[in-house]
Amino acid sequence: MPGSARESASGRRTAMRRRRVAEQYTADVEAYVAAGGDELVQRVITAVNRLAKQLDRWYDAQLADVDLTTGQWAVLARLATARGETLTPSQLAEQTSVAPSSMTHRLDKMVDKGLVSRDPDPDNRSRVLITLSRAGWEKFRETIQAADLVESDLLAVLTQEQRHQLAALLDLLMAGIDDLGDPMAPESSTG
Repeated sequence: MPGSARESASGRRTAMRRRRVAEQYTADVEAYVAAGGDELVQRVITAVNRLAKQLDRWYDAQLADVDLTTGQWAVLARLATARGETLTPSQLAEQTSVAPSSMTHRLDKMVDKGLVSRDPDPDNRSRVLITLSRAGWEKFRETIQAADLVESDLLAVLTQEQRHQLAALLDLLMAGIDDLGDPMAPESSTG
């Protein structure tokens, strides 16, 4: 197929996919509103959920390209954002929402890949501390830079001013999200 015909077919597929996504979004919002939901709330939440799911798919593919699982990425991200602090396997398990036994298995693989080191705690010999290695930091950096390209493409439809407005609005939502309480806690403040 010549280049222009291939591009034309690709463009048509993209347009069809966009139409299907828009139609599904509209149908979802209409169903939620018909069930008693507030239209504006449902438009926002449905869009945020859709964006999150699509980004998750992109991130999964990207992580596979750099030989990381989502679980390993969660550990790298926690350690990279811990600003040089070491964390115990139990802390990492809690912060990434996995069972301690799963974290042990995950850390074994990451140690084998050279992404983290596992060292005895000098203050408590019965504990181990996990540290991000130089190779782990480089893998984190490489992954963030690749993700930034996808994320920049997503935001390309917005002007700089719109990006700032969206960021400010999302900051407000994030600041208030803890006020809703933990839905998994036995006595949530929402119920």
